[in-house]
Amino acid sequence: MIRLLQKQDFEHAANIAALAYPGMNIQTTEEKIKFVERLRVEQEEQNGIHYFGYFNDTEALLGIYRLNDFECNVNGKFQRVFGIGMVAVHLLHKKEKIAFQLLSHFHQHARQENVALVSLYPFNPSFYRKMGYGYGPMKYEFKIKPDALIANGDKVLVQLLSPNDEEAIVTLYNDYALQNHGMIKRTWTERRYIKNAATNYVGVFENEELIGALAFTLQPVKDSHFLHQHMVVHEWIWTKPNAYKQLASWLSSQQDQVDRIIFRTNDQSFLYALTNPLNDSNHLIPSANHEVATAGTGMMYRITNITLFVDNMNFHKLNRPDEYTRLLLEIEDDFLIEQSGSYEFIYSGDFWSATKLLNTNEEANIKMGIHDLSSWWMGCVSLESLHKYGEVTINNMDVNLLDRWFRPKTSPICFTSF
Repeated sequence: MIRLLQKQDFEHAANIAALAYPGMNIQTTEEKIKFVERLRVEQEEQNGIHYFGYFNDTEALLGIYRLNDFECNVNGKFQRVFGIGMVAVHLLHKKEKIAFQLLSHFHQHARQENVALVSLYPFNPSFYRKMGYGYGPMKYEFKIKPDALIANGDKVLVQLLSPNDEEAIVTLYNDYALQNHGMIKRTWTERRYIKNAATNYVGVFENEELIGALAFTLQPVKDSHFLHQHMVVHEWIWTKPNAYKQLASWLSSQQDQVDRIIFRTNDQSFLYALTNPLNDSNHLIPSANHEVATAGTGMMYRITNITLFVDNMNFHKLNRPDEYTRLLLEIEDDFLIEQSGSYEFIYSGDFWSATKLLNTNEEANIKMGIHDLSSWWMGCVSLESLHKYGEVTINNMDVNLLDRWFRPKTSPICFTSF
């Protein structure tokens, strides 16, 4: 049985999480008490966070997961999206398909709630790819000297922010999220970070409106003296280019105190805003390619209801066919079996409609797995690239046209951890 956790379950949930995630540092009795209180608060608040547990026949808790109910910008329009986190199985009950049951429950709950897209940060990307999750955008970690930033803005306009500026920061953040595909609206947890001053904030105002903000912490350099530090930029948002320039100039002016600025972003074009993009590795990739960033894959996406996703997104802001168009899409989904099969897509002049076909002998125009469909429709990869690597089969269709019709013009970006 899988159900919402109750107050009496939290201590057992803390024990499971402590062994599954030792890095969370909840091994001592005092730490577990704090974690139990965290679970209680998060479960009781109206914050979109819900904890579910897997119980055996004797009502013993053997696995948990956290459901996050988000509003995410999907190609320019906010939609309800679920994120799953803190998936943990009792140390003595691994390899009993408990994680499989937890993920199945999560997907079915999304379908029942008419949520067409779910997401996660994987502990192992290949594990979740087998469950139908597609790779999301790449994350690049730049580690630059402060003077690598172009300093042609007015840094005098940059001022320190405080928890009293919470609403201004949230308003700016949500405006930025509305402009950027993949961004999730500011969450309850992130608001708490602002209230508790978990990071330092600086910002730029124009006519009493916050138009740019940057969150940072100072980090001592390992095995060095106490005056040697890096600046970690956790969040950098702006709605006007001049706000970016002013914040960049302020960062550049920190060169007397900061050795390197560490900035993690999904935007590889950040490279072109730098006069010297080299990091501190001194690494050459043959023959003479200088390392400027390290890259990783994290966020993964999964479509849980294809027809609903089409209705919600309808591929607005993308190119449309010039005339009536009909195509067949064959999807393989081994984890969510009811979603496997053939879909008829029709464009009749206004919008796309998608219908799952019960039976058809027609050859599909596109054959692909749900993981690749999710990555494609979220703009993380082109169908042309998937076809080039033999991951999809295309029949009687122009792959470039399909990309123009169905792939968002930008790859998603996301700052939200969960």
